[in-house]
Amino acid sequence: MIHPSTIKTLIATLLCWSVATTIEAQGVKAGIDAYGFFDNSEGDDTYRTALTHSGIRLTPRLEVSSNNDEHHLVGGYAFYQEFGEGKMGKGHPEMYYKYNGKKLRVLFGCFPRTLMHEQLPDYLVCDSIRYYRPEMSGFDFLYTTEKGHLEVFCDWTQLRSETEREQFMAGLTTRFRLGRHFQLGIEGYLYHYALKWNNDDHSIHEVITGHPFVGWLSDDVAKGLQLDFRAGMLIQADRDRAEGEGTWHCPLGFVGDLGADWKRFSLHETFYAGKRQQYFGNDGFGKYYWGDTFLQSPWYSRTDLAYRIAQHKNAQLEARCVFNVTDKGLQWHQMLTLRCGFDFDIKKKK
Repeated sequence: MIHPSTIKTLIATLLCWSVATTIEAQGVKAGIDAYGFFDNSEGDDTYRTALTHSGIRLTPRLEVSSNNDEHHLVGGYAFYQEFGEGKMGKGHPEMYYKYNGKKLRVLFGCFPRTLMHEQLPDYLVCDSIRYYRPEMSGFDFLYTTEKGHLEVFCDWTQLRSETEREQFMAGLTTRFRLGRHFQLGIEGYLYHYALKWNNDDHSIHEVITGHPFVGWLSDDVAKGLQLDFRAGMLIQADRDRAEGEGTWHCPLGFVGDLGADWKRFSLHETFYAGKRQQYFGNDGFGKYYWGDTFLQSPWYSRTDLAYRIAQHKNAQLEARCVFNVTDKGLQWHQMLTLRCGFDFDIKKKK
Protein backbone atom coordinates (compact mmCIF):
# COMPACT_ATOMS: atom_id res chain seq x y z
CA MET A 1 0.00 0.00 0.00
CA ILE A 2 1.32 3.43 -0.97
CA HIS A 3 1.93 5.77 1.96
CA PRO A 4 -0.32 8.91 2.04
CA SER A 5 2.72 11.20 2.00
CA THR A 6 3.82 9.58 -1.25
CA ILE A 7 0.41 10.26 -2.80
CA LYS A 8 0.62 13.91 -1.73
CA THR A 9 4.06 14.22 -3.26
CA LEU A 10 2.85 12.70 -6.54
CA ILE A 11 -0.08 15.13 -6.67
CA ALA A 12 2.24 18.07 -6.03
CA THR A 13 4.60 16.85 -8.75
CA LEU A 14 1.74 16.55 -11.26
CA LEU A 15 0.55 20.06 -10.41
CA CYS A 16 4.06 21.41 -10.94
CA TRP A 17 4.19 19.54 -14.23
CA SER A 18 0.96 21.12 -15.49
CA VAL A 19 2.04 24.60 -14.42
CA ALA A 20 5.51 24.22 -15.91
CA THR A 21 4.15 23.24 -19.31
CA THR A 22 1.96 26.34 -19.52
CA ILE A 23 4.16 29.12 -18.10
CA GLU A 24 6.50 31.17 -20.24
CA ALA A 25 9.57 29.22 -19.22
CA GLN A 26 12.44 29.10 -21.70
CA GLY A 27 13.12 25.40 -21.25
CA VAL A 28 11.23 22.49 -19.73
CA LYS A 29 12.38 18.90 -19.71
CA ALA A 30 11.43 15.69 -17.97
CA GLY A 31 13.81 12.97 -16.96
CA ILE A 32 14.17 9.72 -15.09
CA ASP A 33 17.17 8.31 -13.25
CA ALA A 34 17.78 4.77 -12.02
CA TYR A 35 20.29 3.49 -9.51
CA GLY A 36 20.48 -0.20 -8.66
CA PHE A 37 22.88 -2.02 -6.38
CA PHE A 38 23.67 -5.54 -5.20
CA ASP A 39 26.42 -5.74 -2.58
CA ASN A 40 27.08 -9.06 -0.85
CA SER A 41 29.87 -9.26 1.74
CA GLU A 42 31.44 -12.30 3.39
CA GLY A 43 34.23 -12.90 5.86
CA ASP A 44 35.46 -11.34 9.10
CA ASP A 45 32.78 -9.48 11.13
CA THR A 46 35.02 -7.77 13.69
CA TYR A 47 34.70 -4.21 12.44
CA ARG A 48 31.73 -4.52 10.11
CA THR A 49 29.03 -7.18 9.95
CA ALA A 50 28.96 -9.08 6.65
CA LEU A 51 25.59 -8.31 5.05
CA THR A 52 23.81 -8.14 1.71
CA HIS A 53 22.53 -4.76 0.50
CA SER A 54 20.35 -4.75 -2.61
CA GLY A 55 17.70 -2.59 -4.20
CA ILE A 56 16.79 -0.18 -6.97
CA ARG A 57 15.78 3.47 -6.96
CA LEU A 58 13.78 5.20 -9.73
CA THR A 59 13.56 9.00 -9.76
CA PRO A 60 11.23 10.72 -12.26
CA ARG A 61 11.86 14.47 -12.31
CA LEU A 62 10.85 17.70 -14.00
CA GLU A 63 13.21 20.60 -14.68
CA VAL A 64 12.47 24.20 -15.68
CA SER A 65 15.39 26.37 -16.79
CA SER A 66 16.05 29.93 -17.96
CA ASN A 67 17.09 30.67 -21.52
CA ASN A 68 20.72 31.37 -20.54
CA ASP A 69 20.87 28.04 -18.68
CA GLU A 70 21.86 29.75 -15.43
CA HIS A 71 18.74 29.13 -13.35
CA HIS A 72 17.07 25.75 -12.86
CA LEU A 73 14.19 24.47 -10.75
CA VAL A 74 14.00 20.68 -10.36
CA GLY A 75 11.32 18.56 -8.70
CA GLY A 76 10.96 14.80 -8.48
CA TYR A 77 10.51 11.79 -6.24
CA ALA A 78 12.90 8.89 -5.67
CA PHE A 79 11.05 5.58 -5.32
CA TYR A 80 13.09 2.93 -3.56
CA GLN A 81 12.44 -0.81 -3.68
CA GLU A 82 14.58 -3.28 -1.74
CA PHE A 83 15.03 -6.71 -3.31
CA GLY A 84 12.84 -9.29 -1.58
CA GLU A 85 10.44 -6.69 -0.18
CA GLY A 86 6.89 -7.56 -1.25
CA LYS A 87 5.18 -4.22 -0.67
CA MET A 88 6.18 -0.92 -2.18
CA GLY A 89 9.16 0.62 -0.41
CA LYS A 90 9.76 4.13 0.85
CA GLY A 91 10.92 7.12 -1.11
CA HIS A 92 12.35 10.63 -0.87
CA PRO A 93 11.39 13.91 -2.55
CA GLU A 94 13.96 15.80 -4.61
CA MET A 95 13.26 19.53 -4.88
CA TYR A 96 16.03 22.00 -5.48
CA TYR A 97 17.25 25.15 -7.20
CA LYS A 98 20.46 25.12 -9.24
CA TYR A 99 22.46 28.15 -10.34
CA ASN A 100 25.03 27.62 -13.09
CA GLY A 101 27.43 30.56 -13.42
CA LYS A 102 30.71 30.71 -15.31
CA LYS A 103 32.70 29.62 -12.26
CA LEU A 104 30.11 29.33 -9.50
CA ARG A 105 27.47 26.61 -9.14
CA VAL A 106 24.91 26.62 -6.33
CA LEU A 107 22.52 23.85 -5.24
CA PHE A 108 19.83 24.64 -2.67
CA GLY A 109 17.14 22.24 -1.44
CA CYS A 110 16.91 18.44 -1.44
CA PHE A 111 19.22 17.14 -4.18
CA PRO A 112 21.07 13.90 -5.05
CA ARG A 113 24.42 13.36 -3.35
CA THR A 114 25.83 12.38 -6.75
CA LEU A 115 25.61 16.03 -7.87
CA MET A 116 28.62 16.84 -5.71
CA HIS A 117 31.57 17.72 -7.92
CA GLU A 118 33.74 15.09 -6.23
CA GLN A 119 32.34 12.19 -4.22
CA LEU A 120 33.78 11.79 -0.74
CA PRO A 121 35.89 8.59 -0.37
CA ASP A 122 34.69 5.60 1.65
CA TYR A 123 36.83 6.48 4.65
CA LEU A 124 34.73 9.67 4.96
CA VAL A 125 31.31 8.49 3.66
CA CYS A 126 30.95 4.72 3.28
CA ASP A 127 29.00 2.82 0.62
CA SER A 128 25.93 1.98 2.76
CA ILE A 129 25.31 5.71 3.34
CA ARG A 130 25.22 6.21 -0.41
CA TYR A 131 22.82 3.28 -0.79
CA TYR A 132 20.26 4.38 1.79
CA ARG A 133 20.79 8.15 2.22
CA PRO A 134 21.34 9.29 -1.38
CA GLU A 135 19.86 12.79 -0.95
CA MET A 136 21.38 15.86 0.66
CA SER A 137 19.16 18.50 2.31
CA GLY A 138 20.76 21.91 2.45
CA PHE A 139 23.12 23.67 0.07
CA ASP A 140 26.27 23.16 -1.96
CA PHE A 141 28.55 25.93 -3.32
CA LEU A 142 31.06 24.94 -6.00
CA TYR A 143 33.72 27.29 -7.40
CA THR A 144 35.80 25.95 -10.29
CA THR A 145 38.81 27.22 -12.22
CA GLU A 146 41.07 25.68 -14.84
CA LYS A 147 43.36 24.51 -12.03
CA GLY A 148 40.80 22.94 -9.70
CA HIS A 149 37.78 23.47 -7.47
CA LEU A 150 36.54 24.46 -4.03
CA GLU A 151 33.24 22.97 -2.82
CA VAL A 152 31.49 23.86 0.45
CA PHE A 153 28.33 22.07 1.58
CA CYS A 154 25.86 21.65 4.44
CA ASP A 155 23.66 18.56 4.72
CA TRP A 156 20.90 18.84 7.34
CA THR A 157 20.37 15.15 8.03
CA GLN A 158 17.77 15.18 10.82
CA LEU A 159 15.27 17.67 12.24
CA ARG A 160 15.01 17.86 16.03
CA SER A 161 11.86 16.30 17.50
CA GLU A 162 10.60 14.42 20.55
CA THR A 163 12.01 11.16 19.15
CA GLU A 164 14.89 12.24 16.88
CA ARG A 165 18.12 14.13 17.47
CA GLU A 166 19.05 17.26 15.54
CA GLN A 167 21.89 16.41 13.15
CA PHE A 168 23.84 18.06 10.35
CA MET A 169 27.05 17.71 8.38
CA ALA A 170 29.07 20.70 7.15
CA GLY A 171 32.19 20.23 5.07
CA LEU A 172 34.33 20.99 2.06
CA THR A 173 36.34 19.39 -0.71
CA THR A 174 39.07 21.08 -2.69
CA ARG A 175 41.63 19.89 -5.18
CA PHE A 176 43.99 22.02 -7.27
CA ARG A 177 46.59 21.08 -9.84
CA LEU A 178 50.01 22.77 -9.69
CA GLY A 179 51.85 22.38 -12.93
CA ARG A 180 50.97 19.52 -15.22
CA HIS A 181 50.61 16.65 -12.77
CA PHE A 182 51.14 17.71 -9.15
CA GLN A 183 47.99 18.16 -7.05
CA LEU A 184 47.06 19.14 -3.52
CA GLY A 185 43.81 19.46 -1.63
CA ILE A 186 41.76 18.74 1.45
CA GLU A 187 38.42 17.08 2.12
CA GLY A 188 36.47 16.63 5.31
CA TYR A 189 33.52 17.66 7.45
CA LEU A 190 32.09 18.37 10.87
CA TYR A 191 29.23 16.12 12.01
CA HIS A 192 27.05 17.56 14.80
CA TYR A 193 24.91 14.99 16.62
CA ALA A 194 22.72 17.00 19.01
CA LEU A 195 19.70 16.41 21.26
CA LYS A 196 15.99 15.63 21.15
CA TRP A 197 13.37 17.96 22.57
CA ASN A 198 12.84 17.64 26.34
CA ASN A 199 15.37 14.82 26.66
CA ASP A 200 18.23 14.96 29.14
CA ASP A 201 19.31 11.32 28.80
CA HIS A 202 21.72 12.01 25.96
CA SER A 203 24.60 14.35 25.26
CA ILE A 204 25.87 16.22 22.20
CA HIS A 205 28.45 14.42 20.08
CA GLU A 206 30.73 16.16 17.59
CA VAL A 207 33.20 14.69 15.10
CA ILE A 208 35.56 16.59 12.81
CA THR A 209 37.30 14.50 10.15
CA GLY A 210 39.79 15.89 7.66
CA HIS A 211 42.07 14.55 4.95
CA PRO A 212 44.73 16.95 3.61
CA PHE A 213 46.72 15.41 0.76
CA VAL A 214 49.22 15.85 -2.03
CA GLY A 215 49.41 13.73 -5.14
CA TRP A 216 50.06 13.08 -8.80
CA LEU A 217 47.40 13.06 -11.51
CA SER A 218 47.80 12.05 -15.14
CA ASP A 219 45.57 11.00 -18.01
CA ASP A 220 48.34 10.45 -20.57
CA VAL A 221 50.54 7.75 -18.99
CA ALA A 222 49.68 5.39 -21.83
CA LYS A 223 46.92 5.09 -24.39
CA GLY A 224 43.61 5.03 -22.50
CA LEU A 225 45.30 4.79 -19.05
CA GLN A 226 44.53 7.30 -16.28
CA LEU A 227 46.34 7.43 -12.94
CA ASP A 228 45.43 9.30 -9.76
CA PHE A 229 47.68 9.02 -6.69
CA ARG A 230 47.09 10.83 -3.39
CA ALA A 231 48.84 10.59 -0.02
CA GLY A 232 48.05 12.45 3.15
CA MET A 233 46.86 12.31 6.74
CA LEU A 234 43.50 11.29 8.15
CA ILE A 235 42.82 13.52 11.15
CA GLN A 236 39.85 13.12 13.47
CA ALA A 237 38.73 15.18 16.47
CA ASP A 238 35.97 13.30 18.30
CA ARG A 239 34.14 14.07 21.53
CA ASP A 240 31.07 13.27 23.55
CA ARG A 241 30.28 16.22 25.80
CA ALA A 242 29.11 13.93 28.62
CA GLU A 243 32.38 12.00 28.68
CA GLY A 244 35.15 13.68 30.69
CA GLU A 245 33.55 17.10 30.21
CA GLY A 246 33.91 16.80 26.48
CA THR A 247 37.41 15.39 26.15
CA TRP A 248 38.62 15.46 22.54
CA HIS A 249 40.02 12.21 21.12
CA CYS A 250 42.30 12.92 18.17
CA PRO A 251 43.55 9.84 16.29
CA LEU A 252 45.92 10.48 13.41
CA GLY A 253 46.97 8.21 10.57
CA PHE A 254 48.37 7.99 7.05
CA VAL A 255 46.11 7.44 4.02
CA GLY A 256 47.36 6.51 0.57
CA ASP A 257 45.09 6.26 -2.50
CA LEU A 258 45.92 4.93 -5.95
CA GLY A 259 43.35 4.83 -8.76
CA ALA A 260 43.93 3.49 -12.26
CA ASP A 261 41.44 3.37 -15.16
CA TRP A 262 42.06 1.65 -18.46
CA LYS A 263 39.24 1.24 -20.96
CA ARG A 264 36.51 -0.66 -19.06
CA PHE A 265 38.75 -1.77 -16.20
CA SER A 266 39.58 0.08 -13.00
CA LEU A 267 41.71 -0.53 -9.93
CA HIS A 268 41.54 1.43 -6.69
CA GLU A 269 43.73 0.81 -3.67
CA THR A 270 43.35 2.57 -0.30
CA PHE A 271 45.72 1.99 2.61
CA TYR A 272 45.43 3.38 6.14
CA ALA A 273 47.94 3.05 9.00
CA GLY A 274 47.87 4.86 12.33
CA LYS A 275 45.78 5.19 15.45
CA ARG A 276 42.35 3.59 15.49
CA GLN A 277 39.70 6.00 14.18
CA GLN A 278 36.11 6.25 15.49
CA TYR A 279 36.96 6.19 19.20
CA PHE A 280 33.43 5.29 20.37
CA GLY A 281 33.19 2.29 18.03
CA ASN A 282 30.23 0.81 16.18
CA ASP A 283 27.74 2.53 18.50
CA GLY A 284 28.30 5.63 16.39
CA PHE A 285 28.13 4.06 12.93
CA GLY A 286 25.38 5.60 10.82
CA LYS A 287 24.94 8.29 13.49
CA TYR A 288 27.95 10.57 13.93
CA TYR A 289 30.36 8.21 12.15
CA TRP A 290 29.77 8.04 8.39
CA GLY A 291 33.18 6.71 7.39
CA ASP A 292 33.97 3.03 6.91
CA THR A 293 34.14 1.16 10.23
CA PHE A 294 37.24 -0.75 9.07
CA LEU A 295 39.12 2.40 10.13
CA GLN A 296 38.74 1.17 13.70
CA SER A 297 41.62 -1.14 12.83
CA PRO A 298 45.19 0.19 13.33
CA TRP A 299 45.84 -0.60 9.68
CA TYR A 300 43.48 -1.25 6.79
CA SER A 301 43.72 -2.06 3.09
CA ARG A 302 40.84 -1.81 0.62
CA THR A 303 41.31 -3.05 -2.95
CA ASP A 304 38.62 -2.46 -5.61
CA LEU A 305 38.72 -4.37 -8.93
CA ALA A 306 35.98 -3.29 -11.35
CA TYR A 307 34.81 -3.94 -14.89
CA ARG A 308 32.15 -1.94 -16.73
CA ILE A 309 29.93 -4.56 -18.37
CA ALA A 310 27.80 -2.01 -20.22
CA GLN A 311 28.96 1.54 -20.92
CA HIS A 312 26.92 4.30 -22.54
CA LYS A 313 26.55 8.04 -22.04
CA ASN A 314 23.16 7.35 -20.42
CA ALA A 315 23.84 4.04 -18.66
CA GLN A 316 26.57 2.11 -16.91
CA LEU A 317 26.49 -1.41 -15.47
CA GLU A 318 29.54 -2.31 -13.40
CA ALA A 319 30.76 -5.45 -11.63
CA ARG A 320 33.19 -5.03 -8.75
CA CYS A 321 35.11 -7.10 -6.22
CA VAL A 322 36.25 -5.36 -3.03
CA PHE A 323 38.77 -6.84 -0.58
CA ASN A 324 38.92 -5.31 2.92
CA VAL A 325 41.93 -6.51 4.90
CA THR A 326 42.52 -5.56 8.58
CA ASP A 327 44.52 -6.84 11.53
CA LYS A 328 41.62 -9.25 12.24
CA GLY A 329 41.14 -10.80 8.81
CA LEU A 330 39.49 -10.41 5.41
CA GLN A 331 36.01 -9.34 4.37
CA TRP A 332 35.26 -9.26 0.65
CA HIS A 333 32.35 -7.91 -1.40
CA GLN A 334 30.81 -9.00 -4.69
CA MET A 335 29.06 -5.97 -6.18
CA LEU A 336 26.91 -5.09 -9.16
CA THR A 337 25.77 -1.49 -9.69
CA LEU A 338 23.62 0.23 -12.30
CA ARG A 339 23.41 3.95 -13.09
CA CYS A 340 21.06 5.13 -15.79
CA GLY A 341 19.45 8.45 -16.72
CA PHE A 342 17.41 9.88 -19.60
CA ASP A 343 16.12 13.39 -20.38
CA PHE A 344 13.26 14.38 -22.67
CA ASP A 345 12.65 17.93 -23.91
CA ILE A 346 9.10 19.19 -23.36
CA LYS A 347 9.82 22.77 -24.34
CA LYS A 348 13.15 23.71 -25.87
CA LYS A 349 14.95 26.98 -25.13
CA LYS A 350 14.38 29.69 -27.72
